[in-house]
Amino acid sequence: MTPTTANVINIFKLYGEVFGRQSYHIDEPKKLNLDVNYSGIPKNETPKGTIHTSNRTGQALNKIGTYGQDIWFPIVLKGSKILADNIEPIEIPIDICTVSVNMVSTIIDTPVVERKGTVTEIINIDNYKFTIRGFLVGKNRKFPEKEILDLTALRESTLEKTLHGGYPELFLDETCRIVISDLEFPETQGQNYWIRPFQLTCKSDFITDLEWK
Repeated sequence: MTPTTANVINIFKLYGEVFGRQSYHIDEPKKLNLDVNYSGIPKNETPKGTIHTSNRTGQALNKIGTYGQDIWFPIVLKGSKILADNIEPIEIPIDICTVSVNMVSTIIDTPVVERKGTVTEIINIDNYKFTIRGFLVGKNRKFPEKEILDLTALRESTLEKTLHGGYPELFLDETCRIVISDLEFPETQGQNYWIRPFQLTCKSDFITDLEWK
């Protein structure tokens, strides 16, 4: 099938219409007819199609889509659910999304008698909070019912959940464990039925056990 403009969906514009903000976007660079050897411009060591990896985790920061386009910061949500006394795995790859990270510390300020200022103590560093905004896209232009049900089941499951991806794993430990606190499917009007937006909020789960003394 030959691609036409009728088959093109502007995800950048759609993201702004649904979430009221713009996603991470880089315009296509202008092509310059320059002779690299003559002009002295060095050769691009990471041309289009290069997979970039994190120096810290070694995880890929981008992937190559079906039609050869670069997809930056895709994520994968993993977990499991109990169905008829059986544990079934859940794996939800999400290519079209943005991830914001919020870091909060618990700080106590104690006034000192007859002294200016306070004694500031960092009690602990809170779990990292992730807000993921994106789209569930149905295959072959079909309503993404399975993806919606899997994401809902993952949120309701009490079993272990993990968040994977080159960008979010910079802030997680080797387990990549998370706890999902909120899941929202915003209402949309006049949009494609096979592209459904969602917003998910989760926190890192660093402490897996407690020792009582």
